[in-house]
Amino acid sequence: MAKKKYKNVKVEQEELKPIAIGAFESRKKTSVGIFIILTIFVLVVIFLPQITEKINEYLDPTPPTPTTPNTPNENPNEEDPDDGEDNEDETFYQYDPTLRIEREDVIISDISIDATNNTITYSVTNNTNAYQDMETLNYYIEIYNTERTLIERVKLVPEGLLAGGAFENFTRPITSTSATTIGYIVLVKKTLDDYPEVELATDGDGNSSLVCTNAHETVTYEFNNNALKSVTSIVEYVNTDANYTDIYSTYQTLADSYNRTNGITSNFFINTGGFNITTLIDLESASRTYIFNADTFTLDTEAKEVSFEMEAQGFDCN
Repeated sequence: MAKKKYKNVKVEQEELKPIAIGAFESRKKTSVGIFIILTIFVLVVIFLPQITEKINEYLDPTPPTPTTPNTPNENPNEEDPDDGEDNEDETFYQYDPTLRIEREDVIISDISIDATNNTITYSVTNNTNAYQDMETLNYYIEIYNTERTLIERVKLVPEGLLAGGAFENFTRPITSTSATTIGYIVLVKKTLDDYPEVELATDGDGNSSLVCTNAHETVTYEFNNNALKSVTSIVEYVNTDANYTDIYSTYQTLADSYNRTNGITSNFFINTGGFNITTLIDLESASRTYIFNADTFTLDTEAKEVSFEMEAQGFDCN
């Protein structure tokens, strides 16, 4: 077997040298960087809702709300109620002969005050297409002075039916204070619940009475357990009263007509100084009507209704 030959290699005698394979940064620098990153992360988490809201506002902006112009008041005499609510029964209308007040069922216009005769005159229109019993609507004209203090309340329509679109004029007595100091008018609709309670002296059997008077009439309403049963009217005029002759003739005719009505007895008496009329109304038999200027109401009407409505018709009730 032949022998292998080996080549001589020369090994250089050099000193070993270090070789760099990586480098470590400063420990202090690394800690500061980690702290900054963690701080940013925490702030992002805390303020994420606000950040999201701002992004949404930017991506989907809310359109601006258009400005609505103010609508001018159709009635220059009308003033808004003090509480700012849209309540027709609290709307003050400055008194003016051209004043017109409109509701769904009624229109009031041509309102005028006679300070000489102490009366208020106005026109009432049925603001529907059908017949209405205007009295049952139960509207009242409230008269206020310029300081908005209530002076007097007048029932709008004492009685009567009106066809749709028809109108009727009314003249009602008012006090001299109302006639001379009127500043505002309010049209209100009342219910029985709005009427204040009335306390009457009652005997052991539950009988009581309410007396309502004006310049020439005294009307006594008799109740049993607060339910109306009968009415007595006494009218008196003296021959020195204004328009005495005309009043004498008119009232004598009225007394005769009442006498012919079922449940009503009316007696006309002449004396040296004038005349008086005594009229008795039995509500068990008589229907509701007017005896001169006084409402008879219906059987079993409550005392508070009689008192409230008679005072709104120019009477003082006690």
